[in-house]
Amino acid sequence: MIKLIDLNYYMHVDISEPAEVIELQKASVGFVKFIHGELNLRLVKHMNYEGERSINGIACNFFRRRNSFFAVPFKTHYFIKKQSPDIILIQGLIFPVQIITLKILAARKVKFIVQHHGEHPYNGIKKAFQKIADRFVHKYLFTSIGNANEWIECGIISSKEKCCEVLEASTSFNQKDREKCKLQLGMIGNQNFLWVGRLHIGKDPLTVISAFEKYVIIHPEAKLYMIYQTIELLPWIKEKFAGNEKLKNSIVMQGKVFHDDLETWYNAADFYISASLKESTGYALLEAMACGCIPVVSNIPAFNKITGNGSYGFLFETRNTNELLSTMIRAQLTNADQMRSKILQHFNQHLSFESIAHQIQELATTL
Repeated sequence: MIKLIDLNYYMHVDISEPAEVIELQKASVGFVKFIHGELNLRLVKHMNYEGERSINGIACNFFRRRNSFFAVPFKTHYFIKKQSPDIILIQGLIFPVQIITLKILAARKVKFIVQHHGEHPYNGIKKAFQKIADRFVHKYLFTSIGNANEWIECGIISSKEKCCEVLEASTSFNQKDREKCKLQLGMIGNQNFLWVGRLHIGKDPLTVISAFEKYVIIHPEAKLYMIYQTIELLPWIKEKFAGNEKLKNSIVMQGKVFHDDLETWYNAADFYISASLKESTGYALLEAMACGCIPVVSNIPAFNKITGNGSYGFLFETRNTNELLSTMIRAQLTNADQMRSKILQHFNQHLSFESIAHQIQELATTL
């Protein structure tokens, strides 16, 4: 039996109920229920509580620590040492000091795997510690190897051979009755596009709006629904809408929606659209595909990997309004039912929690 500890150093300072932490991290821990066979998994997390709970039949231990670059959680490390693990899966590339000190305590046989969660390389002394920590890491997990390039090019990750493609998260969303979902939300027709994200320059909603402004000239019946949690670019968007009745009538600024309610939106919409400039994974894209919503997304490494290089969706170059427009037109001409079926099959086989569990088990048994 291979003993694996899934270790998350991030400290949830304001949370004292373990169930809340698990709920917050459900996208990244949902795979645990599918772990079986030769792998004995234990979760270790940090919050304002210490103790042990069972999560989907998996032991989960909680400790306190400080969220500081140099803070070493010795109590956590001594506990891990007593467990005599074979593999430690560390969530995040921003804990080099902790990795170094844990390696000093751990048995020589222990292998370290580190999962990327969208972090970027440090500079200065912190970068130096990341380079040292790399000596003790056997494998890095990225959604796409393309996301590893900046880490390799700056010399933190010493070899591309250390990098594997494994999703950092998935979703429990499922396909529902589309017509019922559309009726519930008041959607009509088959020209409904859904955008979900922050109104932030990195998500580039402006390119989406500009392309859609041209698209509705060709397809005046089309609708774009925008669900957003932050409003950084909302003043610009309102200015864009001013005096433009066509945009006002075709784009619905929905605003905030409870996360669980998004499942209905993804099932009702025909297309999920995103112009993100960079993503570590793309939770909204995964949720959309789990519901059979057809992706029209920017050609960035994570989206390229998730859509199978565009085999299960449509890709366009970032910041390219005209290419997005032509991609939307091309997407509208596809056989939507066939594409949805392909997307759902692809999700279940390669993007689901079960798929992540299988990949982690396979890696653990071959490391």
